Amino acid sequence: MVAGTQTETPRTPYKLWFDAALVDEIAALLHATRDDFDRALFRREATRGLDTLEFKDRTLHIADAMALAMPWPTAERMQTLIAALPPELPDDEGVTEKGYRFWPFGEFIARQGLDDVDASFEAMVELTKRFTSEFAIRPFLAADLHGALDRLEALVDHPNLHVRRWVSEGTRTRLPWARGVPGLKKAQPRRLRLLEVLRHDPERYVQRSVANHLQDIVKDDLPTGLDTLERWATDGESNSSEGDLLWVVRHAARGQLKAGHPRALRIFGFEPGVVGIGQFTLSHDELRAGDTLTLALTLNNPTDRSIDVRVDYALSGPTKSGRAFSKVFRWSDLELKPGQSQTLETTHSFAHRSTRKVYTGLHRLEARVNGVPSQSRELWLEGLEGNDPNALKNTP
Repeated sequence: MVAGTQTETPRTPYKLWFDAALVDEIAALLHATRDDFDRALFRREATRGLDTLEFKDRTLHIADAMALAMPWPTAERMQTLIAALPPELPDDEGVTEKGYRFWPFGEFIARQGLDDVDASFEAMVELTKRFTSEFAIRPFLAADLHGALDRLEALVDHPNLHVRRWVSEGTRTRLPWARGVPGLKKAQPRRLRLLEVLRHDPERYVQRSVANHLQDIVKDDLPTGLDTLERWATDGESNSSEGDLLWVVRHAARGQLKAGHPRALRIFGFEPGVVGIGQFTLSHDELRAGDTLTLALTLNNPTDRSIDVRVDYALSGPTKSGRAFSKVFRWSDLELKPGQSQTLETTHSFAHRSTRKVYTGLHRLEARVNGVPSQSRELWLEGLEGNDPNALKNTP
C-alpha cells in the first residue's frame, strides 16, 4: 500500500508576529494611556534591527525600547501598562493568539520591575488575565523566592482562572522557554502545598498546569513524585466528587507510563508481566515518507480475572545525523476478560511534520503491554536524504 503524501499548511514563524506593525500597535496603546509616552523614540528604537532578531530577542528588544520611552518611576510605569491592557479574557480560548502582543509587557516587568515588587505584582496579575506572566515572575522568584511564594500563596483562590493557573505555571522548575530559578527545586514542599489546593480547581485549564507541574516534580524527585501520584489517585478513587483529580494524576504520570515504570503503571491498575503478548505484525516492511503503516497485536488473558491493559508502541529510527531516535506513542487502554484474547490494530503516519522529519533508514517498532515489550519488527523507510541510511543497519 502506498498512501498519498500528507502536507502541512505553512505556518507563519512565531517571531514574525513581533514586527513593525506590532510596535506601532503597542505605541498607540501606551500613548493613548499617557500622552508623554515618547512614541517616536519608542518606534525608532524598537524597529532598529528588529528584523534581524529571533523570537525571544525581539520581545526583549521591544521591552527595552519601552523602557527608554517611559522614563518614570516603576509604579507609574506599571500603572501605564495596566491601563493599556484590553478587557480580561473570560476563558482559556485563544490565549496566545489574543494576548501575544503583550509578551513585551511581561519582559518589561521582568527587566524593570524588581525595584517595586508591589507595583510589579499588581501588573503581573493584570497581565496574566489577558496573556500570561509565567515568564515575567521568574526574576522575582530568583530575587526573593520565599517572598514571591508568599504572594502567590495568597492568590490560589483568586476568582480569575488565569491567575490561579499562573500560580502553578510560574513556579514550575521545568517551565518551557523560561529561565531557571535557583532554589526552586528545594522549595518543593511549598510548591506541593500550592498544588494541593489547585488540584481541586474546577477548570481544566488550571488542572492541566497542575498536572504539568506535578510531572516536573516526578522528573526532579521520582520517589516524592510517585508518592504524590499514588496519594492523589487514592483520593480520586475514594471520592466520586474528585473525578477530575484522576485526570490530573494520569496527565502528570504520562511520562512514567510511557516509560513503563512499574510503580506508575500499578497506580492505574496496569500489572506488568501478566498479559500474554502474542504476535506483533506490521503491514509493510518497506515504505516511503508520507505512507501509513498498520500495526497489529494479539493479546490474551491467561488468568481467571479481568485485567486492565495499557498498550503503547515504540518507534526508533535515524535522524539527520544518522543517530537513532526513539519515541513512544499511545495505542490503547482496554480490559481483557478472564481467558479473553483480542487483536488490536492501529496506524502510524510517516508524513513529514514540523516537529518530526522522516529520514531514510532502518526503523524498528515494538509494542509495549503494561510496560513489557513485544518482539520488535523492522521496516525500511525512504525519507529525507542528508543522513547516513546505513547508520542503523547493524545496531542491535
